[in-house]
Amino acid sequence: MRFAPAALAVCLCCTPLAARAQATPAPSPSPAAAPGVSDPCTSLSSLVSRPTFSTAACAVKRSDLLIETGYTNLTTSGNGAASSVTYPQASLRVGLGHNLEFDFNPTSIARLSGNPPITGTTDSAIGVKYEFGYTSKLTYGVNALYTLATGSGPFTGNGDGILANVNASLTLSPALGLFGTAGYNEQSAGSVSVPARYHAFQPSLGATLSLPLSFDVFLEGFDQSSTGPGLGGRFGYDTGFQKDVGSRLQLDFNYFDYGVQNAVHPHAIGFGASYLFGS
Repeated sequence: MRFAPAALAVCLCCTPLAARAQATPAPSPSPAAAPGVSDPCTSLSSLVSRPTFSTAACAVKRSDLLIETGYTNLTTSGNGAASSVTYPQASLRVGLGHNLEFDFNPTSIARLSGNPPITGTTDSAIGVKYEFGYTSKLTYGVNALYTLATGSGPFTGNGDGILANVNASLTLSPALGLFGTAGYNEQSAGSVSVPARYHAFQPSLGATLSLPLSFDVFLEGFDQSSTGPGLGGRFGYDTGFQKDVGSRLQLDFNYFDYGVQNAVHPHAIGFGASYLFGS
């Protein structure tokens, strides 16, 4: 079975992107802190959950709002070569207090190449994240997203879905850190007349390096045990950089390579911005 470009676009839109290790802990201990350890989840770089495949371990603080948004151009080479763009890929994350946040990912606009091209909207999602705690080196937590079938055309799975992750980041030095997610993904990917579902295990592991002028670069590998109904797994990687502009705005650029599957090779480039309102 070939992986249709439209289905690939849906998978990309529903895939969690996020996570970075916090290299320089800031003060303000939280209730989840180990005794005498500063809270590593106060900086923008520790909170933003894009553009990586992993999900950040840190939760947004009480009454704060973090808005993340981006643009992705996905192309496939080989059988069924095509391209699609998706934007604004928004994620609204609200801090509820006690290391808990509420997440809302509204629908995005998607456009698939063809003759004629197809334009539609992706499915939305709601979820929660909980930050278990941290030590002087390790931060860890969980999150879950529930997919709502609000999309249209080939960009919706025509059904609900669930994504559940265990997230962690590890500080190795003031400039170098590791991050990763162990995820379980179960989604709809059929039509109204022919419903279908698939499930996948999605581990990921990456490294981030802090550079002068508030630049960070990252490299990450990830694996998906399945990419759709009747489809097998694949390994991929992503890389890119993030740039903090002050303490509230972060810009990013990323490249994803999903590996060849059934003679189809998907890869994507994207960019985005995140802004923190509140403390």
